[in-house]
Formats: sequence, structure tokens, C-alpha cells
Amino acid sequence: MRIHRSARERFFTTLGNEVLRDSRLSFCARGILAYLLSQPDGKRDDIRTLSERTPEGRERVASAMRELEKLGYLTRTKKRTPDGHIYTEVEVFDRPEGASSQREPNAGFPASGALAVSPDGDHPVKERVEEPTRPTPAAEGGDNGPNKNLNEKTQASAAQLLARVLRAEPRLALGWTDVLRLAPLVAEWRRRGASELHIASSLTSGLPRAGVHHPARFVETRLVAKMPLERCVVPLRPECEGCGVPAPTPGLCRSCREAQPAGASAATENQVLARGVAKARAALRGLSVERLTPALAYGAVDL
Repeated sequence: MRIHRSARERFFTTLGNEVLRDSRLSFCARGILAYLLSQPDGKRDDIRTLSERTPEGRERVASAMRELEKLGYLTRTKKRTPDGHIYTEVEVFDRPEGASSQREPNAGFPASGALAVSPDGDHPVKERVEEPTRPTPAAEGGDNGPNKNLNEKTQASAAQLLARVLRAEPRLALGWTDVLRLAPLVAEWRRRGASELHIASSLTSGLPRAGVHHPARFVETRLVAKMPLERCVVPLRPECEGCGVPAPTPGLCRSCREAQPAGASAATENQVLARGVAKARAALRGLSVERLTPALAYGAVDL
């Protein structure tokens, strides 16, 4: 889905995303709330007039109004005039439980579509004719924090991967400056063997129902807390000196030992057997085994 927005200078209403994405409200209730907040202060509207401006019937509009009232977006109070007439005063808020935290009217908040003005008459925004400022690039050769060990190609690849992952989740929308700042963490994930699917599931799964109030800090926390472990270095297994296949012990494997000439193998076994028998006889007769060691090495002692 591609979103197209046009820049507006008048006739618009500012409304927080946490209100439009409040899953506790039906879409009908969100639309009525946005419509009411777009009206000027003092506008008179009730269930009858609202149902005349929408295909929804009176019952659906009344149900949506009860939803807003239950969550604190709207309050209705019965009041009496000095001459005895009873009327209902309706107040609409742009946040849940707004009646407990809303500031008094005319306390400096701008009206619908207007800009706030400071006491000296100047708007607290930059002049439209001025060129917008950009972040100052870091000095070459200086310490850039975690970016200093990354080359440009690796950082650009990590930044594109992070932007591609977060593009699928509107609640985690980040600016390019934050993406570049978090690119070294993504590059570290890739160095440790994490795939793009692994990174996407770690960042976008299990998001809080109340919404993400600071996407950049949220993504950074998850990248640090869920960092994969370092790859384990598997020790090399010894290989057979004859055929090169893995072997349980250094030297020749069983197949290579069995493939040796029968005479050489038999001679080796006979020498070992002779030395063992000679050592046993020397021990029984009380002779010193150390004195016989040179001769035993060649099988020249006949005990």
C-alpha cells in the first residue's frame, strides 16, 4: 500500500496517530471523533444531525457515541439554564480520558487548522522561504561511534535492510537519520548470521497494543536486547594421514590400518607381544626392567 499525502496550509485538523489507531474504537467511532474535532468550538451537533451527514443510521451513530463516551473521548453533561430549560453540554477530547488531563480552553492551543502564535506575534516555526537545515555531517577522520568500523557499503546495505523491514509496519516508521544511526546494530546482526526474516520477526512481532510512542527508541532497544549470540567456532576434527577422511584420533583410520601389508602388521604385533612377555618374566624373576629396556626394544633378550 502506497500512501499519498498533500501539503496543506489551511483547512486541516491535527490528530494523533494513537487516536486513529486505537483498536478499542470501531472505525465508525474514529470517523465521528475526527469529524467532531474538525468542527469549530461552539458547533452544535447531536445524534440526529450526525446521522443526516452519514449513511450510518441513528442507532449506529448512537453506539459510536457511547464508545467515545466510555473511553473518555467524549463527555455529555445535563445542565439547566436560569429559566429552567435543560440542555446537554458535549465536550470532545483528542485523547482518551481527556477530561482529566485536558487543559482549559483558550490556554494557548491552536484552533483547527491554525498555527500557534507566540506572545510577540511570531510563529514558532521556521519561515517557509528559508531553506531547511540538515544534520551536520561528522568530520572526516573523527570518531563516529559505532560507525567507525563499518565501511560505506556495509552501512548502506544494513540501512536499506532496516528500512525495508520497517516499511511493512507503519507503527515503526522511522526517518532516514534514525535508520542510519541504527544501521551498525543491523550490520552486527548480519555478521552474527541473522537473516532478513529473523530481523523482521524480531522487530515487528509482539508489538504493544497501546501503540509505540517512540519508534526509534523501541527499535534500538529490540536490536540490543535480542542480539543473536556469537557464532561458535567448531574445533577441527583430526583427519586420517592416509586418505584424509575424518578420524576419531590422529593417525591412520581403521580402513587404512587394515589395508597395510599383512607381513608388516604381523611383525609389529609379534614385537609387541615379545616385549610384553619379556617384561612379565623379568618381573617374576626379580630382575630390573630398566636394565633390560635397550635389549627389549629389539627383542634380543631371551628369558
